[in-house]
Amino acid sequence: MNRSHFLYACAVAIALIGVAYASSLDNSFHFDDSHVIETNGAIRSLDHIGSFFTDANTFSSLPQNATYRPLVTLSLALDYARGGLDPHPYHVTQVMLLLATGILLVLFFLSILGEWPALFAAALFCLHTANTETMNLISARSELLSTIGLLGSFVLYQRSPFARRTFLYLLPLAIGALAKAPLVVFAPLLFAYIWLFEDKRRAVRESIPPLVLGIALLAFLNSMNAKEWTSGGGSTWQYVITQPYVWLHYLRLFFLPIGLTADTDLQAFTHWYDTRALAGVAAIALAAWWARRAPKPVAFGLIWFAVALIPTSIFPLAEVANEHRVFFAYIGLVIALAALIPQRALPAVAIVLLIAHTIGTRERNEIWKNEESLWADVVAKSPGNGRAWMNYGLTQMAKGRLGDAKADFERAALLVPNYPILEINRAIVAGALGHSAEAEQRFQHALQMAPDARAHFFYGRWLAQRGRVAEAVPHVREAVRLSPTFADAIALRDRLEKAPATSWTNYQEAFDAGLAFINQQNWQMGIEANRAALRFDPKAADAYLNLGWSLAQLGRKTEAAEAYNQALALRPGDERAKNNLALLR
Repeated sequence: MNRSHFLYACAVAIALIGVAYASSLDNSFHFDDSHVIETNGAIRSLDHIGSFFTDANTFSSLPQNATYRPLVTLSLALDYARGGLDPHPYHVTQVMLLLATGILLVLFFLSILGEWPALFAAALFCLHTANTETMNLISARSELLSTIGLLGSFVLYQRSPFARRTFLYLLPLAIGALAKAPLVVFAPLLFAYIWLFEDKRRAVRESIPPLVLGIALLAFLNSMNAKEWTSGGGSTWQYVITQPYVWLHYLRLFFLPIGLTADTDLQAFTHWYDTRALAGVAAIALAAWWARRAPKPVAFGLIWFAVALIPTSIFPLAEVANEHRVFFAYIGLVIALAALIPQRALPAVAIVLLIAHTIGTRERNEIWKNEESLWADVVAKSPGNGRAWMNYGLTQMAKGRLGDAKADFERAALLVPNYPILEINRAIVAGALGHSAEAEQRFQHALQMAPDARAHFFYGRWLAQRGRVAEAVPHVREAVRLSPTFADAIALRDRLEKAPATSWTNYQEAFDAGLAFINQQNWQMGIEANRAALRFDPKAADAYLNLGWSLAQLGRKTEAAEAYNQALALRPGDERAKNNLALLR
């Protein structure tokens, strides 16, 4: 086939990626997106760009999650400048980064596989259904950016003798490191590439400079993490002995990506002789034996897969397995698969696999559409995951199904009894159901378990909603002190400290003022007046309804939903509250 046929095939591959991800562009934020994007005040102004590179706290509104990833934060700030908290521009950026990854993969694969297998391998990687987690989880953009940096270094090394001589090929790697730390894998991958495809005698010498750079950059990046940052991992030994089985699980997902779950309920093994751990070890041993005898591209692909997973397999993280961890590792498996397919069979295999993954990716994107669809899928596939039941309960609370939410939280508590965030949410639903004494007890228990910014903020907000402003202010101030970029806490502190110089002497006066402000579309004053009305009468459903409406107009949907739920608790079956909750959705 001539060049025009190849370019036409490239256009078809790009079109398939567009078809696969067109349905994801308006999917909602999930998981860490809440503190990396939604409540992160640092990304709301491009004036903070300089601090992105000097202060890891700009990455997240939660200090314990504030790892140093300034390139990610910069890209999110640019997306925020385009659309605020509308997920659309963030997803568009994800797709553009995926296309850039695909182009670099084709260039990288050409010398390893040849023209058509290179295109097939790159297209399969971009369309693979398992990669939907990385694409839909915006805070996992670190995977995309760091992968682009590493591939850029490989392509420069392959194609530019000048870049080799001057070490210029290491520049993309260093830039990508500002998105994710584990870049030391480049040196062993480069060693394997030179050993298998170039001159074995140069393999050690050529891999030393990237190894030195990788270690130095890793030390620098770790030193830049917030002092409160923690990986959240448990026992190193139990985590490590679980990883061979996790590798086997990832390998199965590559060939058969069914049963994908955004939050697994797999727990770390307690014994090395667990049959699942032994099965994983046996699979790794078999793959190592095969790699020594397999064609060079297959061996290189298997080495890539293993090397890519080592950093997350020896350093204990909060979850023993996560599907976005395979994004970079699957580059190795597409190389190996493309090398194994006979040239004559490649067109037929490519058509079947690429169309199947396009369909699978579109369907998986529907699961990621919103929080309810995602967590309903997770609790169905990972019923032993307490966090999943809590998050599913949150989606029910947002819909006004308070009884269902309470039941989901109680089920979560059986699985994770000492989970501070769960205790906060149990307090919120208790308050929405009108059980104020239980709510306050749970808020205080959450503070005892983990006196962090979230516990202080949500307790302070609950106190303020009940007119106990003097008690609320210290908690909100503490939330801001603990988390200086927590946008919601900052807004609440400013609102409580800079309350309008207006005094209403009774409920009716404040309620009428609230109606007037709403008619004037002065939503902030409408909030203040209705909060004042509720201080006079905490059981006034109409004031909660008007408060919810004012909050909703300012985009504060979570608080608006809580206000509507309070109205429903006070006046069950209220159609206005139900309809307004539906509007929020």
